[in-house]
Amino acid sequence: MRVLVAFDYPLALPKDGDYKSALHAEDWRPIRNVVEAIQRLGHEAILQGVFDDIMPLIFTIRRKKPDIVFNLLETFKQERQYEGALAGLFDLMGIPYTGCSATALTICRNKSYTKQLLREFDIKIPESVVFRRGKTNRSIKDLKFPVIVKPLGLEGSDGISQASFVEDEKACIERVKLLHDTYEVDALAEEYIEGREIYAGVLGLEKLTALPLREMLFTNFPEDKPKFATFHAKWNTEFRKKWGIKNTFAKNIDEKVEAEIEEISKTAFRALGLSGFARLDLRLTDKNEVYVIEVNPNPNISNDDEIAYAAQKLGIPYDQLIQKILDYGKRKEIAK
Repeated sequence: MRVLVAFDYPLALPKDGDYKSALHAEDWRPIRNVVEAIQRLGHEAILQGVFDDIMPLIFTIRRKKPDIVFNLLETFKQERQYEGALAGLFDLMGIPYTGCSATALTICRNKSYTKQLLREFDIKIPESVVFRRGKTNRSIKDLKFPVIVKPLGLEGSDGISQASFVEDEKACIERVKLLHDTYEVDALAEEYIEGREIYAGVLGLEKLTALPLREMLFTNFPEDKPKFATFHAKWNTEFRKKWGIKNTFAKNIDEKVEAEIEEISKTAFRALGLSGFARLDLRLTDKNEVYVIEVNPNPNISNDDEIAYAAQKLGIPYDQLIQKILDYGKRKEIAK
């Protein structure tokens, strides 16, 4: 197949369309992983970066006539609110694309709305309050402290630090104001659920495959500090090394609880109209209660992240995973 790999590229586009000199850097490795897997599979990979002008993408689709788009786009002008609109462009142009639909991406961009939908399916979620940008007069008397204050529309734990954990109303409002001013987004104050940080991946369309569970461990973290996935805990190598933070396969989970997590994951996947691949971030309490904290459509698909590791344990090597994602994209188009 001719596969157009579309990705965020906040730099001047190369005039000759050759991205090799840029993509060799470590920051671009996830994109490089996908491109190299596509090539190993025998497909032609056509690269197209997108920043603040949509026309080069449109021209490339019209000129190259790809069979499918491998959609790695998350932002336009570095704004995540356009993620669904970018997928919608492929719908308008009548070209198949990998991952979740424009509708699902738009729904999941709003963490509060996502959780309201999940509540209708009897899925446990933390209680929360949304503070629209510039407004801090929402009542939070029904929330049980401590709470986590996070940006409503960002991903990858952007804007989440140990300071996001607040234990009273005054600190909550201060953190909300900081997020409003710094990130210019709405803020979500959400009850903190004490428990294990579990990641549940799902693959498929009509028939879904639940992947082996992954977990973020805090092996050397101060006992008096809350343990949750901050930006540094996810992405800062030195911070992770210092505090013994590592991601591994979840162990010592009761079979009944694993079955419950699988059912919750598949139910959420279908309820939100997800397709291809997604990851749920969960909290598993010491009473074996399962709470959905985040739903991530089109999560990181690099060869050393949660989805790839979990798929490999299930007997799906990385190249086969990329092929499956391409196949789901083609089948999704046929099923419309």
